[in-house]
Amino acid sequence: MDNLFLGSPLALQVNALALQVDALTLQVDALTLQADALTLQADALTLQANALALQADALALQVKMWGSFRRLLCTPCQ
Repeated sequence: MDNLFLGSPLALQVNALALQVDALTLQVDALTLQADALTLQADALTLQANALALQADALALQVKMWGSFRRLLCTPCQ
């Protein structure tokens, strides 16, 4: 009797629905992985922006120090 049920149209429909659910689950998993990848890319870009800001700050300090040093060199001795 169980063998007859397994081949029934209702059993086939249930199996088809189960496969659709599995496919949707895989799609959700793939989208989650894509979202995670985008988050990691955003984090990497943020770190790069922070590094550039630090480099800009360091350059500004170098320019300021060079200006002070130049003033010392150009000040006439008394």
